[in-house]
This record gives sequence, structure tokens and C-alpha cells, in this order.
Amino acid sequence: MSLNLVYHFQTSQNQDGDFKPASYHVVYFFNEQGFLDRSMLQELSKAVPSADHAALTFLNLDDLKEFALRVCEELNVSDVQLISVQDYNIGLDSTKDLASFQGIFQKYGEKIINETAQKKKGLFGKLFS
Repeated sequence: MSLNLVYHFQTSQNQDGDFKPASYHVVYFFNEQGFLDRSMLQELSKAVPSADHAALTFLNLDDLKEFALRVCEELNVSDVQLISVQDYNIGLDSTKDLASFQGIFQKYGEKIINETAQKKKGLFGKLFS
């Protein structure tokens, strides 16, 4: 099982004297069963101190990746695919079925591997462990 994260990059803004730095906002975070629980995601985002935990917004892509990996570790999932909204929309235009939809993440996204996920043991792994 893997996770999929769609994010939106927001450029820095300076409006009415308020400066907002560029940020990465989690738009969708889901797996085969559906969307992940938002309150759980907000709690796990606290592992990244500079994040806006309520809005699930991160100051840089590395922080977003750190958060995504933290969710993988918590759920004991093997990997997460990150994709920007722009790339996701480009991929959606060419989808025809479920298989091509799932291919969007492999073609346009970035895969982050959770090295700590427990691998399913095969027959020999069960016998020798």
C-alpha cells in the first residue's frame, strides 16, 4: 500500500504590508481507502516545527517531504508519491481509466521510500527469522 499527496505551491506575497513567504500546502493526502484523517495529519505535522499545522502548509519542499515521510512511518506504509497540483492536472487530462489515473503519480510525481516500513516476509524470510 502506498500514499499519494497532492500539494500546491503558493508564491510569496506582499499585500497590505503583510508579507507571506512562499509555501507548500497539502491539498489532498489519500490512499486506496480514501482521504487520510485531517486531524491525524495536523498532529503529525507538528514534527516539522516551522509548519502551519492547522493549514497543513510548509515553508519548503524539504519540510513537506519530511512530513510525508513521517506519515508513512506512522502508518507503516512503504512509500508516498508527491505531486504538484499543476502536474496532477496535466496528468488528469490524459487519464482514461483507473490504471492511467494511478500512473499519473509514477509519471509526474516524486516517490519517497519509507525505509523503516516492515517488508512482507516471503516463505524463506518466515522460516529463517
